[in-house]
Amino acid sequence: MKKLDRAWIWAVLAVGWMAFIYALSDHSAGDFDDANDAVSWLPLASILVHVALYFILSVFVLRAFVLLRPVTEGLIAYSTIFIALVYGVLDEFHQSSVEGRASEVIDVVADVSGAVLVVVFWFFLRRYRDKSGVEPDNH
Repeated sequence: MKKLDRAWIWAVLAVGWMAFIYALSDHSAGDFDDANDAVSWLPLASILVHVALYFILSVFVLRAFVLLRPVTEGLIAYSTIFIALVYGVLDEFHQSSVEGRASEVIDVVADVSGAVLVVVFWFFLRRYRDKSGVEPDNH
């Protein structure tokens, strides 16, 4: 078994990434002024950050589920999206108690969008591998 094919590694990465997201949410709005100035030219920069953060989280979660193979592919996909949704809601709830920060529904939508992108890419990758005859890498 390859070292990166161990489900617990991906689960630890997911939990670590959740801690990273929590740490970002724990900062006041003023802490991000320089970053906001740097990306002021980019429309919807905040939304894109949410999509990217939860895209990465969902890659870790999905990979852990695929390696564990606890359920069907469909349930793996739904579970990945559900975890992003629940953590996104909890993150926004936490963020609402941080000085200068607000809780916004659009942020949760962006979080779930990141997870949906991962699941869609995963399904396309599986379909491509099935058509090309390549054995899926989910030992």
